[in-house]
Amino acid sequence: MNEKQIQSIEKQFSIALPHGYRRMLFEPPEYLAVLMKHDEKENPGQTPFFMDHRLIAGINQMMRDPDDPEYFGFDPNDDSRPWPDRYFIIGSDVGGNFYCIAPKTERSRVYFWYQGDTAFSKFADDMSGFMKRVFRTYGEVAAMDCEPDAT
Repeated sequence: MNEKQIQSIEKQFSIALPHGYRRMLFEPPEYLAVLMKHDEKENPGQTPFFMDHRLIAGINQMMRDPDDPEYFGFDPNDDSRPWPDRYFIIGSDVGGNFYCIAPKTERSRVYFWYQGDTAFSKFADDMSGFMKRVFRTYGEVAAMDCEPDAT
């Protein structure tokens, strides 16, 4: 992602993205970029770290706009409650749960939102911790797919 695309997101949502997150968008580690691009092809819109500016803007807009055809309410008990402005979605899992940051804190702390409730739990203190947890999860999933040695 380039600086102009990052600034476009910031302008659209009237936020300043934290330095750690901006850096990951601008210069993602090579292995992360390859893994997320592959994952995006396999599961569109369901990767832990969105790398396409259109997807980032689109999903954040969708969750804030009740008139969007893809909108679903933040609160499972009240469809009229849109996504809280405090949190900005940066990725998701295959279950439709979101990873997000709170830009106004000026930190890249990552939170996890489970669609079954309205709580945001801390997932990682920064982008480094986030990536470590993501790669650990990917490794565990990859290990489950391995065939055992024949005996």
